[in-house]
Amino acid sequence: MKQVLRRPWISVIIWAVLTAIFLITMPDINKIVRLKGEPKIGKAYPSQVATILEKEFQGVPKDKKLSTIAMVFYNKNGLTKDDISAAKKIIDELDKNKEKYNIQSISTHFKNPELKSYYVSPNNKVILTSIQADKTKREIIEIRDEMYRLINSTQKPKSLEIYLTGGDLITQDFVKASEDGVKKTDVITIVFIIVVLILVFRSPVTPIVSLLTVGVSFLISLSVVGHLADKFNFPINTFTRTFIVVSLFGIGTDYNLLIISRFREELANGKDVDKAIMTTFKTAGKTVIFSCLAVFTGFAAFAVASFNFFRAMSAIAVSVLILLLVLLTLVPAVLKIFGKNLLWPFNKEIQHTHSRLWEAAARLSTRYPYVVLTTVILILIPFLLSVRSDLSFNTLNELSEKYKSVKGFNIISKNFSSGKTFPVTIYLKSNKNLATSDALSDIEKITEILSKQKGIKDVYSITRPQGEIIKQFTLSDQADTVIKGIDSLRDGLLKVNNAIETINKNLNVSTKEFDVQKLVNGISQLENGIYELKISLDKLNFGFEQGLEGSKKIYDGLNQLSNGSSKLSEGFKKFYSEYTKSINKIKSELQGFDINQVELLLTGINTANNNLKVLSNKYPEISKDINYIMASEILSKIEAETSNLAPKLKEFSSEYEKISTQINEADKALKLISTSIDSIASASKQLADAQGKVLNGYNQIDRGQKQIISGVNLMYSKLQEFDNQKEQILKKVNELQTGFTSLKSALFQISDALNKMINSIGSMKSYFEGYKNTDIFYVPPEALKSSDFQKALDSYMSKDRRITKIILILDTNPYTNKAIDIVAEVEKVLNNSLEFVNTKFVSVGVGGISSTNHDLRSIYFKDFRTLRLIMIISIFILMFLISRSIFNAAIMVIIVFTDYYLALSITEMIFKGIFKYEALNWAVPFFTFVVFLALGIDYSVFLLIRFYEYKDLEINEALRLTSANIGHVVTSAVIILAGTFAAMLPSGILTLMQVSICVVIGLVLLAFFLLPFLFNGLMRIKRDIV
Repeated sequence: MKQVLRRPWISVIIWAVLTAIFLITMPDINKIVRLKGEPKIGKAYPSQVATILEKEFQGVPKDKKLSTIAMVFYNKNGLTKDDISAAKKIIDELDKNKEKYNIQSISTHFKNPELKSYYVSPNNKVILTSIQADKTKREIIEIRDEMYRLINSTQKPKSLEIYLTGGDLITQDFVKASEDGVKKTDVITIVFIIVVLILVFRSPVTPIVSLLTVGVSFLISLSVVGHLADKFNFPINTFTRTFIVVSLFGIGTDYNLLIISRFREELANGKDVDKAIMTTFKTAGKTVIFSCLAVFTGFAAFAVASFNFFRAMSAIAVSVLILLLVLLTLVPAVLKIFGKNLLWPFNKEIQHTHSRLWEAAARLSTRYPYVVLTTVILILIPFLLSVRSDLSFNTLNELSEKYKSVKGFNIISKNFSSGKTFPVTIYLKSNKNLATSDALSDIEKITEILSKQKGIKDVYSITRPQGEIIKQFTLSDQADTVIKGIDSLRDGLLKVNNAIETINKNLNVSTKEFDVQKLVNGISQLENGIYELKISLDKLNFGFEQGLEGSKKIYDGLNQLSNGSSKLSEGFKKFYSEYTKSINKIKSELQGFDINQVELLLTGINTANNNLKVLSNKYPEISKDINYIMASEILSKIEAETSNLAPKLKEFSSEYEKISTQINEADKALKLISTSIDSIASASKQLADAQGKVLNGYNQIDRGQKQIISGVNLMYSKLQEFDNQKEQILKKVNELQTGFTSLKSALFQISDALNKMINSIGSMKSYFEGYKNTDIFYVPPEALKSSDFQKALDSYMSKDRRITKIILILDTNPYTNKAIDIVAEVEKVLNNSLEFVNTKFVSVGVGGISSTNHDLRSIYFKDFRTLRLIMIISIFILMFLISRSIFNAAIMVIIVFTDYYLALSITEMIFKGIFKYEALNWAVPFFTFVVFLALGIDYSVFLLIRFYEYKDLEINEALRLTSANIGHVVTSAVIILAGTFAAMLPSGILTLMQVSICVVIGLVLLAFFLLPFLFNGLMRIKRDIV
């Protein structure tokens, strides 16, 4: 200290040079915050696991950073053809120049028409396009700005609005809003401090000195923190710069106020400048050191946090150390240089002021300590009991629609559903192929369970690519198909059975009508008559002398023969016609009865039985069903009957082939008979005509007789040919009748078996009807290879088919607490459901902004509870070291802790009750706790250090003097710190506004209520107890 006082300018020059160096080399803090300032969650949390699995799903390297951007095309009056054309043109341009715009992939209904219902709003006012951007080598805001340049340069209708939104874009807009807010805070803070210091010290010089020293601390601290973050990945967040400003300008001004007030007090006591400075730093300087240690301890505790957002607050600990160095080296040098001029223009008559308010509070509290304590407690209880732990993680509350990302999000929420903007995506990874029937069945089980959870609007997965289950793969739908098949099978069996019965009837008719023996006997009689005619003609040939009388007899006989032949021909033709109809009818019926179809039908029944057994193996619970057991027995009986029926079918088929051959041979024989009869009739007619000519002219007798003899010989030869074949014909006909008898027997057996099958099928149908309402999902192996299902696999599974995704659309805004609670329940249900499926998944991730906020909430409360305990213990230990009293240390910690909850309760009432917000922002309790415990403890240190200066006095008098002398310092410091935080109100950032109001309320309560009354009352009660 003495060296500083001897050469004060050297200290000033050193700090000036250091400030210049750090200012020149200061990195771009805003850029560092954009790149490294986002809250980071541990890799073991579901949202981060989902991020890793998403990259594996897409087949991109793990070190690649991806960001989803939603491009929104909007026309409030409905999209026109020109709007749609312009949208397609922009998307095509982006697709052609993916590398230029750092695009990994584009999903749009222009490429996949089946996605139209997902990407086009029902009211036709909005078209969405999902863009996966690669932000590995380029900031997301640069990619966004490049896309906007394309949008602005593309000709489009004026009514078409285009916005880009997404989680990262909203976050970056929040960072930008924070930067703008901090700039406002900086200016307002400096102006406010100048005004307050002028009012306190009534000197324009004092604020300059204070701002100079604090400004040096701020610039060097910001530069150091920036270098640490840039070079060594020191934690940093969106609010780091803001809180460095607030903390340094707040407590730095407080410390300057304490030092300058004590310096003024020592000058007022008649000491010269050097002795006043030495005394000031022996007393107030000691207080500053202890206070700085308290603040440092509080903020340094955040270095052990696992949450990077909390760790970033340790940057303030670095700033406090730099501030302490400035206070101990630069401030005394400035005091030496300015001397009494520091208090100009009132440097001639320097007076020390007392706080009448604090002194009166001390008198009241020490006189009626129990009454004061009881009153304070009664006032505090309602507020402390009303504190809730509800916090909001809704970043959108921080921003207005002047930011395009927010505008785009709101358009999507209004025209689709807010949950569709940022859905929850579940990734499931297995070591085995998931594109199997069993795995798909398990995935559907999980999907079905999730779809029934409260808050889930729609679910998309490989089993529900369009949001609804693929019905053709459900057991209920397949049961319908089987039932239809059973009905068709039953109808087919009935038709076959009816055909068999018809064939049997026709066979009975045919065998009765088909009497070939009569025909054979008639022809034999005809043969005998011809033979006699032949003998007569021979006699006529040798006994021509019998003359004309014999010719007449011959003529009459020939006429009778001709008429008989004609009748015989007509009768045979009639018989042949009836025979042909009967045979053709039998052939027609047999042709309708396809043996191969019956065998195929029986084979299908056997296959159905085998499939039923396979199904019971896949789903053991089915095999316990009574309907299943009955159906299985029925099918087994049918299968047994089928086994007995098969040989009969083969026997019938063989017999049918033989009969067909016999029918063909018999038909040939009958045709031969018909030809012979026609020849006989023709010959008879020729004979009759010839004999007529004999009667007309004797001269023609010789020639006519020869013709008669020739015709009779021809007729006789034909009849002899028939006579030679009649035994063979009778044999064939007998074989045919025997075959018909065997055929009828086989058909009766088949008909009986079919009747049993029809009855059994009815029971089997009842069994399958019992499964019409079941939800079991089964994809046949052959369906997995279909082109349509392959498209679904490509969309919902990775290329190696080991990762699948399930998309959940929430029915609420994904940023709200309701969405976070839904995700919490989804994770529990998901983990439970995975225990009850056969497919084993080695990794499970739940992604999306709601999941990220859920993990953020989990790590926030976990870390905050731990850090809160560490800070309380650390501050308590430090206060014990300062006061050497557990009671005094406990009093200080309890007062500050009470002030924290009281201010938090009132702030919660204001924003929830008056402004109707869902809850306080999640960062508010954390920031305010830091401020109250680390900065508010300063005033306790001020009190204790000053109190120990009067330790030899009676307790009431010591408390009165302490309050009177330190009260104005604490009050002024509180006003400055409260004003510093109040400067954050115009920032427009809800978090900063809530923190600002909470801190201001807490500081006012601390300075004008808790410390003046509660501290003095408790210290007075201590004397009675001890």
